[in-house]
Amino acid sequence: IFICLSYSRFLEMYQSARIAVLGFVIGHEVIIFAACATIVVATGYVTFRFKKNLQQINQLLFGIAIVLLIFPVSTIVSFEVKTGRILTIDLTKGLTIGKSESENKNLPDIYYFIFDRYAGPKSLREEYGFDNSKFFNYLKDKGFYLAEDATTNYPKTSQSLGSSLNYEYINFLTEKTNGGATNDQTVVTPYTRNNKVIKFLKSKGYSYVHIGPAWNPTSINPNADKNFIFKDGLYPGADEFTTGFLNTTIAAPIFKDLFRDKTAISQDPYNNDHRKRILFEMASIREVPEMPGPKFVFMHVLIPHDPFVFGKNCQPINEEEVKKHDHVVNYLNQLTCANTMIMAMIDDILETSKTPPVIILQSDEGPFPLKTPLPPKQAWGSATTPMLKEKFPILNAFLMPGAKKDQLYQSITPVNSFRVIFNAYFDTKLPLLPDRNYVFKDENHYYQYTDVTDRLR
Repeated sequence: IFICLSYSRFLEMYQSARIAVLGFVIGHEVIIFAACATIVVATGYVTFRFKKNLQQINQLLFGIAIVLLIFPVSTIVSFEVKTGRILTIDLTKGLTIGKSESENKNLPDIYYFIFDRYAGPKSLREEYGFDNSKFFNYLKDKGFYLAEDATTNYPKTSQSLGSSLNYEYINFLTEKTNGGATNDQTVVTPYTRNNKVIKFLKSKGYSYVHIGPAWNPTSINPNADKNFIFKDGLYPGADEFTTGFLNTTIAAPIFKDLFRDKTAISQDPYNNDHRKRILFEMASIREVPEMPGPKFVFMHVLIPHDPFVFGKNCQPINEEEVKKHDHVVNYLNQLTCANTMIMAMIDDILETSKTPPVIILQSDEGPFPLKTPLPPKQAWGSATTPMLKEKFPILNAFLMPGAKKDQLYQSITPVNSFRVIFNAYFDTKLPLLPDRNYVFKDENHYYQYTDVTDRLR
């Protein structure tokens, strides 16, 4: 069992192992397989041969296993009680409901697109010297309002989406997590999946379509009426955790050989899956406008987020091609490809939608500082102002046909996105919140926040 669950670790640890026999070189895969097979056969023989003498050892190991289980289970229960995550939370309490059901017949589809780590206009221009005007002019020509000074509220996907999808700040999680002193990123996951936006729009007669990446919090949503699930990867249908786990086991080399994609050009199977998943998500959108509406569509795409698997013309690239350029060049090339994909997607949606749709085109966060590396352990609490000015500016554009755009402004942040949309289309009269920017201390204090708004301004 130990060898099966750790086999890929052995392959990784002993990649340099080589044996030359009569001029033939035996690689590390053959050596590790032979060694592990020998151990398994020998252990199996000893166990079978002396099984009557192993009963006391078996009982001892069973007792140790029970003790080992008690400690993590007690820790989990204690944590869940302290954080209150096991309690049911009504996120829609106090929500103002606008128009009645009878007035919803001609409501538009609402698309919320998150392109992960897409830098804002100011970052691209001032930090990277990149001219993105062609793409921005395309958006403006299509009727989008581009908030050129927009910034994220939080520098991490889970927290940014937990806030934007509930149109509230999530600083209350500090109190729920022992002053923010936890490294558990999943504390905010329930607020992402069971969010106010979904509940409000479902109350207005909307169906919910979800398209997500391998990242577990947004891979699927149990509240969705339709989940588009990627089934063409190394482990078909597996989420991020399952993929990561299987990659450490004997399943990895077996699946790699059995389901080898001859068209895949990357050495790392994850990179091939990453590329194919992005293409799957972008292709899935084409099916959505034909679905009976009205619909709320959420799509989270890990592009231009690394790993870098596309060139500037959206051609697939491998690790060797990536090594030819520095990180900034690879990032900008993949961002240029993202622009091409986004423009084609918007054209498809606008051409096939029966009612002009509402589209929010947004990034959850900017790229990790490329020019000045962040201190270890995501120590945003000690980040310099130049680091913040790379990370916080984001893409934020709104297409709102037939509605007043008087509540939109150049520095709007994601926490106010749906307040503006709901006020415009449902007359909810939600007040706009002050646009603030927060960092967490480090990865051991995910919910211990510091306000950095003034430093960014």
